[in-house]
Amino acid sequence: MIRAMRAALDLLATDRRGFHRMLGSLGLAMTAIPVAAPPARAAATVSYMTWAGYEVPELHQSFIAKYGQSPETTFFAEEEEGLTKLRSGFTPDVAHPCMSNIAKWRDAGVIKPIDTTRLHNWPNLIPALTSIPGAQAEGQQWIVPCDWGPNGVAMRTDLVDPAYLEDPSWMVLWDERYAGRLSMWDSIDGAAAIAAVVLGIKDTNAVTDEEFAAIEDLIRRQYKLARFFWGSETDAETAMASGEVVASYLWGGVTNRLIAAGVPILYAPGPKEGVVSFACGLTLVKDGPGDEQAKYDFIDAWTDPESGKFLIEAYGYGHSNARAYELVSEEALASQGLTRDINGFLAKSSFMQSWSPAMRERYVTMFEDIKAGN
Repeated sequence: MIRAMRAALDLLATDRRGFHRMLGSLGLAMTAIPVAAPPARAAATVSYMTWAGYEVPELHQSFIAKYGQSPETTFFAEEEEGLTKLRSGFTPDVAHPCMSNIAKWRDAGVIKPIDTTRLHNWPNLIPALTSIPGAQAEGQQWIVPCDWGPNGVAMRTDLVDPAYLEDPSWMVLWDERYAGRLSMWDSIDGAAAIAAVVLGIKDTNAVTDEEFAAIEDLIRRQYKLARFFWGSETDAETAMASGEVVASYLWGGVTNRLIAAGVPILYAPGPKEGVVSFACGLTLVKDGPGDEQAKYDFIDAWTDPESGKFLIEAYGYGHSNARAYELVSEEALASQGLTRDINGFLAKSSFMQSWSPAMRERYVTMFEDIKAGN
């Protein structure tokens, strides 16, 4: 157990989601395990449920300056796990889901609308993020975007056809020359989004039967060619480093670590078929018992430009506050596949979508059938 816990703590430094999967295997999921025990203090003003790694004080400094402490934090490894907790009666004040699942959380009745007039940073948040489908409904805002990022294809420059390096394409993930040496994120959200971009399908929530069949066929073909569909960033990172995998759907933070380690990697966050991005944010949990103003102050702290600077430089993700990019060097932005013209970049990006419950069930069933070999 001690050896396993040490491995889990090592994993926390590189893969927040993989960290909590490991905790789950040890029977410790959803337990807040501080890396260093904080000093004794008064009860937290608000409570916060998030992914591991997003609770660090650098992401809410103005909240600490006002209240003298960080929120009480609990973690979830996957959004479905977090939603299950909320449905069972667990009531943190603020939660951190992603945009592609916000409609499901709203329909479950576990979150409440956000009064954006109470947010100091709201005018500086990027409109392309605040208006992602699902973020607004019934004339109200249900989630405040905070972190986002382009999902790209990473390629071993010494192992793939140079044509892919000169003109990056998602189609490298379907190249039969690399059968058994390709990888994809084990998520229907990612798999469907990439397949749709390749097919030129704009709205995966309103597909025809023919379009749905085309998406399914492309994912099925990809699954047959893949070495594996990865659930942990660390698995993908290790396989790319060893050369076991020559190309994979990946995130900027992972590829930055590989490049820093001397692995010959080209990361293309914007292949020629189009950019696909994820976006996550903060939402208010219905019946959360904490002080209402403190909840809004915490959301404001997370969306401060200074929090954004830390997120971009330390984690390799984009931030929702446009002013954050003014604080980061051109070189640092370029290393993450970003630019100061963030509005122009996002204009070319599509986002993983928030599907209706019926459509999500249809996609999930299809994905599980493919992985089961049906």
